[in-house]
Amino acid sequence: MHTIDLKKLREALAKGAVAGFYDNRSRVSYDKLHIKGSTSLPVPEAQAGKGLPTDKAAMLVFY
Repeated sequence: MHTIDLKKLREALAKGAVAGFYDNRSRVSYDKLHIKGSTSLPVPEAQAGKGLPTDKAAMLVFY
């Protein structure tokens, strides 16, 4: 796991290098407000591997 700054995130998104951009809060919080382009994936589902790409080398972003 790595932390990236906003500039690097924007660059990666623009290049199409991000395979998944996930909001790990509850679905209720996601429905109220989320970053455009993100997908709701609450922590329990992420921990179970639900909704994640099979490519283990893929760049995934969680917030």
